[in-house]
Order: sequence, then structure tokens, then C-alpha cells
Amino acid sequence: MIWIFVLVAAALASEAFLRLPLLPVIRRVTKTAQKSQRVLRSKRISDHWKEKILPSYSWAIGKGSVQFFVMLMLALAPVAALGFVFPGGMAAWAAALMRPVVILVLCLASIVYIWLRLKVARV
Repeated sequence: MIWIFVLVAAALASEAFLRLPLLPVIRRVTKTAQKSQRVLRSKRISDHWKEKILPSYSWAIGKGSVQFFVMLMLALAPVAALGFVFPGGMAAWAAALMRPVVILVLCLASIVYIWLRLKVARV
């Protein structure tokens, strides 16, 4: 019975990961971090300008990090929600998810689901 829940959790979380705009957020944060690194390393940019621009870069990086965290929580929400219908409740579901074999199956099922969804289904 647990394996049905694990497979459903993998499919739901994978679908959420595919539908959420995770990559644009990661790219935006990475690009901003690279810009700030170039500004810091540049000897041609004055310290006064660095003091003015770096807080805005920091704000953008912080905002993107929070967005990424919220999207991860949204993607994992279906996995947590299955605890409401799991026999034994949320505590039993959380205990089941902590077993290494369950984590392995969840990861493998997610990889297979994403591969099938992207390569075979092309939806």
C-alpha cells in the first residue's frame, strides 16, 4: 500500500516541478550574482558606485532565493498532503518517507516520470 502512495507522490511532485517556473528564477539569481561578482572585482568601478549598486543586487538575490524556496515548498506540498489520506495519518506518512528505500524509490520514480513526461508524452 505504501508503494502506491510513494508512486503517486512522485508523480504529483514531478508534475509540480515541471509546471513551476524554477529554472527562470535560478537563472535570474545566478545572473544577478555574476553581475555583482563582476562589480566587486572590477577596479574601474568606484567604491561609491559599488556601495550604491550592491544592495540592489543583494535584494534581487534574496528575493529570488525566497521565490525558489516557496516554489520548492509548493512542489512538495502534494507529497505532504498525501499524509492526510495515508493509513496511520501524517505521522505514519512522515515516518515512511524517512526510510532510505522509500527515498530511493521516490527519487527513481520521479526521474522516470519526468523522463517519460518530457520524452515520450511530449505534453
